[in-house]
Amino acid sequence: MHDGTPAPRPNGLQLLGRIAGHAWYQTRAEGLSDGLRVLLGAGRMLGEREVLARLFAIPAFARLMLTQLKADPLFFISHRHFLSRDFGAAERMASVLDHFHFEQAHFAPALLPALHGDGMRLWQHAAGYEIRLRANADTRHEGPLSLLLRHQGETLHELSFAWVEATRLGADAGSGPVLFATRNQSVPATAPALTRFRADFPQNSPAYFGLAALNGVACALGQRRIVGVRDSCQIAFEPCRAASFKRSYDDFWHGFGGRPLGRHGFEMPVPAGVAPLEQLKAKHRARARQRREHWRQVAAAAEAALSPYLRT
Repeated sequence: MHDGTPAPRPNGLQLLGRIAGHAWYQTRAEGLSDGLRVLLGAGRMLGEREVLARLFAIPAFARLMLTQLKADPLFFISHRHFLSRDFGAAERMASVLDHFHFEQAHFAPALLPALHGDGMRLWQHAAGYEIRLRANADTRHEGPLSLLLRHQGETLHELSFAWVEATRLGADAGSGPVLFATRNQSVPATAPALTRFRADFPQNSPAYFGLAALNGVACALGQRRIVGVRDSCQIAFEPCRAASFKRSYDDFWHGFGGRPLGRHGFEMPVPAGVAPLEQLKAKHRARARQRREHWRQVAAAAEAALSPYLRT
């Protein structure tokens, strides 16, 4: 779907300059091997010129590349991984097309400037908290979009995601676009900001608020499931930190009704699945009811904030 305005897109020389600049940046920041990987990825894309042309023909992607001039334009191929460690090159290129086709088809043009800047506010609280939806820059390979929970400008939690064709996630995943949550990261447990959050929202966690907002995004778009990446497929996974990744991913998704889906993730219902209050011990029900009311408010606010900016 086209919004009627010409799609700005870099010409060949601009794109070549962007790739070379990013390769030099990666070499200085990460070493020669990473810089060479960027160039090899670009060389691979020369053989996929049709895919690249299709990608830059999507106005949502072209505007993003021109807005974030220092970002890597081939993030989906120049990094070691994109969305899932188990995605091969063909799946990575197909997935980036999936996502930006979805954005173009469902996001109204008025939403894009906010996404490419400081983000669109989806929820706020009188104590100074807010959740914003924004396009990623440096970490776009972990998901083109993120939900950020902030307190007075400080980020407490980030949940990144993309929309991909479900068939890419496994033979049992069905078909059609599905919201694929690929990064679930909070500040360290010792961070003063987390202590303050727990004082303001007892028995709660920033990650719960991020997932609640993601449920609101899914509801606004009429989607009834979310897929969370498996711990071992998360692109930053390290065997020496397997227990930590399991808590942040597989166990976390399972706690909200997640069930294994294909080799890449866990499928969760929307709204999130939680145990009925009647199944909890009586002394825990009041606290659980309060926690869930916070989640409901976050999800409802996110759905209400995003809905006016969606194409009908």
